[in-house]
Amino acid sequence: MTPAMLKVGPRIREIRKGKKITLIELSKQTGIAQATLSRIETGRMIGTVESHQKIADALGLTLAALYAPLDRRYEEVAVSKKETPRKLVHQGRGCQIELLTQEVTKKKITPLYVTLSGSSKTALEENERGVEKFIWIQEGEVEVSLEKEVHSLKEGETLYFDASLPHRITNPRSKTAKVFVAVSPSKI
Repeated sequence: MTPAMLKVGPRIREIRKGKKITLIELSKQTGIAQATLSRIETGRMIGTVESHQKIADALGLTLAALYAPLDRRYEEVAVSKKETPRKLVHQGRGCQIELLTQEVTKKKITPLYVTLSGSSKTALEENERGVEKFIWIQEGEVEVSLEKEVHSLKEGETLYFDASLPHRITNPRSKTAKVFVAVSPSKI
């Protein structure tokens, strides 16, 4: 029994009571024994997809709507408001790197916000194979060195690359540059 499926019974009970339907009425509408419905609602029994479909139909729901709140993906939604403090992962020599999400060890992507003052650069990085980076220039201009290549990027331009190549971001101008970086899988 999965933990999510244990929640289907209480959900059925909550919806049934909200619609002011008794167990006896639900039993008549579904053809499922009242005792079985009671066991499902109390979590002593899960029931089958077929029984869940009959219950959902009787309650005026689709099976997907009945199961929707049980979907674990909703537990992984994380909103960070503008006023939420960001964690500084690096600050020094004209370079500031902020983490744009919480609980990074549970994520598959690390979103970062890099601010480079004039004539500054990030440290040289080289990740293990399989790590990828996406860079989007939000403000200013930068040069991204990938081992032997240098890519000049202006505001609105992007670069996607294998982060196992030694790389660094340099701001060759006097104006501050702001860069969004996404790393996958999550690495800091």
